[in-house]
Amino acid sequence: MSNSFRSLNFMALLLTGALALSLGLNGFLLYNRAPAATDYEDIQETEADLRLTQRMLARCQADHHQQDSLLALRPVLPRALPTASAQ
Repeated sequence: MSNSFRSLNFMALLLTGALALSLGLNGFLLYNRAPAATDYEDIQETEADLRLTQRMLARCQADHHQQDSLLALRPVLPRALPTASAQ
């Protein structure tokens, strides 16, 4: 019985050590990571590009809406004009 108890005790000790090592490594990686270098000029340039794209899209949508409105006001012509049929 004492031999199986030692084996079980050794396995529990190994498992505890692996768990402690895993927690320590995860904690180290999570809390000691290098701060991300933030380039504010790139962010501002990207935001300016986004704003310009939004304005251009809004202008394009307004132009299409105006074009659709003008097309709706145009009278619908019949597809084929009636012609005199010869007998």
